[in-house]
Amino acid sequence: MKLQIISRETIRPSSPTPPHLRCYKLSLLDQLAPPLYMPMVLFFHPNGGSDSDNTSNPAHKSSQLKKSLSEMLTQYYPFAGRLTNTTFINCNDEGVDFLDVRMECQLSEILKESECTGTLNLLFPSGFLWKKDSCNDSLLTIQVSFFDCGGMAISLCTSHKIADGSSITTFLGDWAAMTMTMTTHQSNVSPYFIGNSILPVLNVPPFIVPEIKLDQQSKCVTRRYVFVDLKIKNLQAMVLAGDSKGVVQNPSRVEVVSALLYKCAMAATRLKWAYSRQPVWIHLVNMRPRMVPPLPTNFVGNFSWYFTISCQKESGHIKLHELVCQLRNEITQLTNLKLNDWLIDILESTNDVKTLFDDLEVFRCSSFCRFPLYQVDFGWGKPIWVCMPAGVVKNTFVLFDTPAGDGIEAMVTLEEQDLAIFERDEEFLAFASLNPIVSA
Repeated sequence: MKLQIISRETIRPSSPTPPHLRCYKLSLLDQLAPPLYMPMVLFFHPNGGSDSDNTSNPAHKSSQLKKSLSEMLTQYYPFAGRLTNTTFINCNDEGVDFLDVRMECQLSEILKESECTGTLNLLFPSGFLWKKDSCNDSLLTIQVSFFDCGGMAISLCTSHKIADGSSITTFLGDWAAMTMTMTTHQSNVSPYFIGNSILPVLNVPPFIVPEIKLDQQSKCVTRRYVFVDLKIKNLQAMVLAGDSKGVVQNPSRVEVVSALLYKCAMAATRLKWAYSRQPVWIHLVNMRPRMVPPLPTNFVGNFSWYFTISCQKESGHIKLHELVCQLRNEITQLTNLKLNDWLIDILESTNDVKTLFDDLEVFRCSSFCRFPLYQVDFGWGKPIWVCMPAGVVKNTFVLFDTPAGDGIEAMVTLEEQDLAIFERDEEFLAFASLNPIVSA
């Protein structure tokens, strides 16, 4: 597939950032966030929105997106700044990189393939895919790709230092609302940047979770698996049937799918390590709704934390319901927390950080399920598919809702030899489908 770059611009805030907001101090969790750009792409149907020739014109759509983005950046002013060091952002209005691209193919070709391959990489700004942060780079880069059929894709690479998954979702929703109301000026965009007002920066190691290492010698492969609603219900029923003590009531979609992924990934990798490395599952959690009192979704920044579950080296045949019980127990401990208590937990987690994960086989899971990504509407219809490109870190799992909202898509990145074993697991194949076509 070929692409043609139509334009490359820097979008700046429509009005200057006031002097008192020029120095944005990062929170403790911002400082601890991996220094990587997080990619995401949303696909839109060619027949979305109005049938007017003007509003369906790529040039018109691009112009509207740029105008609304410029207005948005007056509220999301840290996004238009530059990272100065590990403690603050210089909100100097240097802006956001914005590319217009023409893809010389049909949107249906991407949806039919729907695989995490190099094709998806073309939809992201060159050089920013899983890039490490740099003080001179835009903290947010956007590429809008137009297909020959009239469909489009909006791709973002966002520095993890300024946003987590919830923040990116909030930004997209606000940007879409701003675009739809450009003519009426009735948009109510009011993000609250967390900064160090809640969790101040402290002198702690640069990572609490295991450092993300991009091992160039390991050949990682990413596959997309889909768990449809019926299969998830069957998984939930199987967990309830195995849990004779009734420890877990109403296991969630994410709990049962995560447990199955962990169980099968352990089975695939333990042959290689011959039980010499203990497997650990690290699961990121959006903490906003779990605090007392809960924080609103417009809290922008990093406000996610993690829990871990592990199995003993000799536990080669752990049951699925046992893993779900462990997940539920850990999630419960991260619920109804008071801010001060949570801060103490974070600080205690820094102890022995350098040796905590030595000799462990670490699996990482992030979930975008229940985030309203499929409600993002710029005026041309809601997305028909939301996903990430192929990952670069082994043993990584990213969960999304299916377009209908009742299933789960899992982007699984494993070393090639491990993946070959993983996707032959009969228990896994009983519930997951490999890369089905995305229906428009």
